[in-house]
Amino acid sequence: MRVELEMTNNRREQSRRYSHIGISSNSNFTYAMQYQRSYEILYKSDAPVDTIALPMLYSMRHYLELVLKFNIEYFHEFSGSRNMVGKSVHTLSSLSNAFKEHWSRTKKAFNITVDDKKFMVSFLELVNELEKIDDYAISFRYSHDREQNKNFDWLDTIDIYKLNGLFEETKILLDYSIDVFEDCTGLMNGDITKEELINQSSCQSA
Repeated sequence: MRVELEMTNNRREQSRRYSHIGISSNSNFTYAMQYQRSYEILYKSDAPVDTIALPMLYSMRHYLELVLKFNIEYFHEFSGSRNMVGKSVHTLSSLSNAFKEHWSRTKKAFNITVDDKKFMVSFLELVNELEKIDDYAISFRYSHDREQNKNFDWLDTIDIYKLNGLFEETKILLDYSIDVFEDCTGLMNGDITKEELINQSSCQSA
């Protein structure tokens, strides 16, 4: 009986750890959502914070980088801008400025009136805070930079609780901006096609 129970538990464990990674890795948005989930699991963990702070903060930062790149790639077809499109960059400041440009131009082009000021303020503040800590995606991954300087001084501290408050409002903006656009333009329910929207945008800017 004990052997059978162990075999059942082993099969259950094996099944839980069997990843269909091809299905769950089809876009940067899918990647971003996994890093967001990873951050949230670590944030809610009861483990001592200094034993998980580095992967936790890296997950938050990498989520931002990926979701910004995804939004930029999506909105550039409607914004009329090529800012940061296809660029291999990791700096959050450059990506956040590009997203802000694409999103504001798209809203103006399609007369989308949504009050996202509070979320935009939190987003830009979060980027500013993370930029001061790790703008180039190095400090949360490696102890020293290329010149062998330690990335964090001995007495450095980070208020992750504060960052999490900004993160909660930021993800509303970045996770749902495409949904807001598609709902407001009729793309979501099939009233118009993507090609028709792009043509409409081109005619308006001509």
